[in-house]
Amino acid sequence: MNRVTVRDDGVEVREPFLVRPFEAGVTAWIVVFGAIMAELIGGAVTYSKFIGAAVPVLVIPAVVAIGFGLAQWWLVWRAGADPVSWWHLGAIVGALIIWFMWPVAPGPLDGSTGSAQQLCNALPTDNTANCLSQAAPALSASRLSWWIALGLIVASGLLARRSRIAVWASLPIAFAGCQLSSHYLQALYLHFAAVP
Repeated sequence: MNRVTVRDDGVEVREPFLVRPFEAGVTAWIVVFGAIMAELIGGAVTYSKFIGAAVPVLVIPAVVAIGFGLAQWWLVWRAGADPVSWWHLGAIVGALIIWFMWPVAPGPLDGSTGSAQQLCNALPTDNTANCLSQAAPALSASRLSWWIALGLIVASGLLARRSRIAVWASLPIAFAGCQLSSHYLQALYLHFAAVP
């Protein structure tokens, strides 16, 4: 069924696809579920791969979900459609739980990510200078990706009234940020575990 809006001047205008409630809901489900599955599968496949392979695999699904969310927000705003229900903010709560509970440090490094020195003490290496030069950037990148994920989760919550895709995109954002954050530390651990 096509939804048609009649403007003040009597002209019938068909609502855009992402403005219609049913079509927007189905699109949101497909985009967000697809992004979550891509995040989980991509994270498992690239967990022990180099950073250059993991970053696009983990970032692209979240960017696609954010893109659909922003497109929907703009179309709904432009069409002046009814706002989305507040219950969609439950996605933000779910994303925050994932963001907070997801283990960022690999098992052997758990509890030793306070500083680069603590990280090097937990790694199987005697070359502290080499370790510190690699641990500091890995720890910084890990923290940066984790905090950027939080910022994007909060930002997607601000779009909740006009875009259900944007608010539900917070879930793949949380998975991407946490897995990417973990990947930097995992790559560091695997590097030093492989070095004799």
